[in-house]
Amino acid sequence: MSEFSDKERHRFRRLLEVAHSTTFDGEREAALGAATRLADTHGMTLREAAGMAEANEPRAPTPHRRPPPKPEPWTETVHGRNLHDALRSRHKAHAPGQHFDSELNAIKADKLRFEKAMQDAIARGLDAEERRRKKRIEAMMAAARKRSSRRWRPRAEFVRVLLNETQMTVREIALTVGVPVNDVVREKLLLRRAA
Repeated sequence: MSEFSDKERHRFRRLLEVAHSTTFDGEREAALGAATRLADTHGMTLREAAGMAEANEPRAPTPHRRPPPKPEPWTETVHGRNLHDALRSRHKAHAPGQHFDSELNAIKADKLRFEKAMQDAIARGLDAEERRRKKRIEAMMAAARKRSSRRWRPRAEFVRVLLNETQMTVREIALTVGVPVNDVVREKLLLRRAA
């Protein structure tokens, strides 16, 4: 039987804390299993290792755990057969004075409320930032289109310049410009006719 190192003692204590504080059975079993394996590596039972860890460390105050919140009554029926009735009663509780004959009418009323809220928000100017951002993006795109149209020559003109000013072959010009060989030959013939 050997004692834990500081690191192992800390790990063992954390595993016990997890096993004690968790509300999930699988997590509790996994933490206890890991603590048991750690104790077994030192030739101790879980109780002996817990006693040794407690004897060597000062006791920390136990945190007060709050009880879990009570679920709403309607959530208990979500998995039951009366889901429709539970949702309808919840909707009626949150919107007094509005009673709908069908879910379709309720959906229409929700859409109308949403559209009215959006119109009110737009009237108050809450979408001004979004409008400015859209205008800025559109201006950037227009400037990029303008720059790109100024920068590039038409391909036929590029082929004519390469034919006149270089000693490149027809195939090399076609690969450079990115056009078929036939287009380069056509431009070469047009240049001969013009001369």
